[in-house]
Amino acid sequence: MKKITIFFVICILFSRTAFAQMAPGLFMNAWGRGTYVPVWYETPDQIYGEPKANSEGVFKNGTGVTWDPNNRPRVDFRIHGANDYLGFTIHVNSETMLGGDNGAQLWVKPFGNEYLKLTAANQFMDDTLRGKVSADTGFENFVLGKSMMNFNSGREPLNQDVIFNRFAGGRGSIASANASNTSTHISNESILSNVVFLSSSPVRGMFVGLMLQGMFPQTELKETWRQMHLGVGYEISGVGHARAQYIGGYMGKEKAVTDMFRLNEPSKFEVAFAYTALRSLTLDMGLKIWMPVIKFDDTKFNRGLDIGLGAAYRSGPFSITGMAEALYLGAYTGTLAHTPSNEEGADGMHLTLNFIPALDLDFGTVGLSLILQTKFADKGTAPCPICGDTDCAEKQTAWTRFGIGGWYKKGLLGGYIKTGITWAPPWIRSGHYSIPNPGGPGYINSPDLRTGFHSSPSKGIITIPVIFEYAFF
Repeated sequence: MKKITIFFVICILFSRTAFAQMAPGLFMNAWGRGTYVPVWYETPDQIYGEPKANSEGVFKNGTGVTWDPNNRPRVDFRIHGANDYLGFTIHVNSETMLGGDNGAQLWVKPFGNEYLKLTAANQFMDDTLRGKVSADTGFENFVLGKSMMNFNSGREPLNQDVIFNRFAGGRGSIASANASNTSTHISNESILSNVVFLSSSPVRGMFVGLMLQGMFPQTELKETWRQMHLGVGYEISGVGHARAQYIGGYMGKEKAVTDMFRLNEPSKFEVAFAYTALRSLTLDMGLKIWMPVIKFDDTKFNRGLDIGLGAAYRSGPFSITGMAEALYLGAYTGTLAHTPSNEEGADGMHLTLNFIPALDLDFGTVGLSLILQTKFADKGTAPCPICGDTDCAEKQTAWTRFGIGGWYKKGLLGGYIKTGITWAPPWIRSGHYSIPNPGGPGYINSPDLRTGFHSSPSKGIITIPVIFEYAFF
């Protein structure tokens, strides 16, 4: 009955003038994306890009979204109401009707201007300070997307948050400091934390935001402030946009064994600058400085530094978008694969490069998507189990993946359709590594299994996705 009622309300709303002002101060817009994959082919010895002995090549197909192989197509709409002092937003999508996320916000401007705005919400996002360049159009998830391909390691296609995180909260325990598209949310509870957001634009070009999360009476005040997200940005006319922020998490030293400790949720500082003086070029660069955490036994953990760089250039019908990300610069002890006792350990840098050249033609836009991901060798690992060489063991942790795709996009009124073909060959490993024993149980360790493709370079994953999207704003 509840679903029927929701559907009936939606029909009434859509029966009015589509996505226009429905009444004074009341507006509606919508966005959605669906994907149909008629062909997903995994070659023999490859399951989601990971090697598997004696497997046969398999064809698959399905319908969903671009960012998650298990999600249903996204259909959503948002209703906004506002005057100079008060406003609200209701955001409903297809996942909501079946237990997914949704958003409801109330806000007030006490002075009727942008000097002060107070927002209360169950979920919240604000993109004012977010990075200016993205290489994630959805198609890239099929080129080399970790979640889509169920890789055990690697990164998702690069988006704006790689350069500078947006404000985002109220998303429960799914979010953490490691997530690329959300603010820190430390949650050891199954509840959904609500959000309060204070923002101010006291002078032209300046924006200040403070986001806090919590739900009374469950959330302690110290945890609310531990999760705080404070950011400031200033647009220099004709030059660019400078931003800085602090995203809360764990930092400093634990006092006792019983203290909560989340290694993957440290706090961090971010700074970024977007150069916008040239009309044809947008250049944005950001730095993320993670705070070290010291356990009660004086073992220190540090994720190091992350660097994100994005550039978007257009000259007539030709455009190119490029992004680069370097993670774990200077990281040491305990993060990722190391144990707390390994005080000399150092995690290898992760490097990701995404490039999207495109050309506008009369019948649509054609382009390429190229992605390269590589992880450098860790330091301080145990000796190689095959040859006993420590240097060889370090190389075992290094790997490289790449993917390529060609696509065609046709703009439609209020949306588009996009299709193409992608190929992601097996990953390249360094040092010795093991493969499943094709003649029996266990694995084969051989001195001949050194640097090279993890399986034949002719194998991998081939996909033909068809993506369609609507956007009425």
